Amino acid sequence: MRLLGIDEAGRGALIGPLVIGLVEISSPLRSAVRDSKELSRQQRENLFQEIVDQADLVDHIKIEPWEIDRENINRLEYRKIQEWLQDRGEYDGIYIDAFMDPLSLKKLGKYVIADYKADSKYPIVSAASIVAKVYRDRYIDELHARYGDFGSGYPSDSRTIEFLKDPQNFRDLERYIRKKWSTYRTLKNNKLNNF
Repeated sequence: MRLLGIDEAGRGALIGPLVIGLVEISSPLRSAVRDSKELSRQQRENLFQEIVDQADLVDHIKIEPWEIDRENINRLEYRKIQEWLQDRGEYDGIYIDAFMDPLSLKKLGKYVIADYKADSKYPIVSAASIVAKVYRDRYIDELHARYGDFGSGYPSDSRTIEFLKDPQNFRDLERYIRKKWSTYRTLKNNKLNNF
């Protein structure tokens, strides 16, 4: 039996990629996985390694900010998953945390279970949630190493916003910022960055 879990991290972020985690298994995971938002970073890293050791396949899709700026985020995410699924054969079940109408997501395969909050209902989606979050954290770490600690990259993070108020920081990170987001427009329109 081939099962696939799908979830994403970074959907609402201002800085950095949206990352989709994909976990394929043929037997139940032995790890006590749960939604990545309920775990500390160290717990996620530990569980990530357990998932890699137990799963048949662990993969991710990285969607850059410029891609999100060019296309509707739901259609983009759907298309990226669809492309990933091509030539992978039939799954006995695809479990996905619904990011759009679950009925639309059912078109991704023959046996699709798309549900809101699936990451807290199905262990395979929890595993995909952890994979997505770990990869996103690592991409954000790379940006921190290059440009400084701007926090999580989410518009709700005051450290992120304060960091971007500095004109040099804003210019350095601008290609990693989602320009479609209202926070970007607010920062630019308020001339907080000397535009």
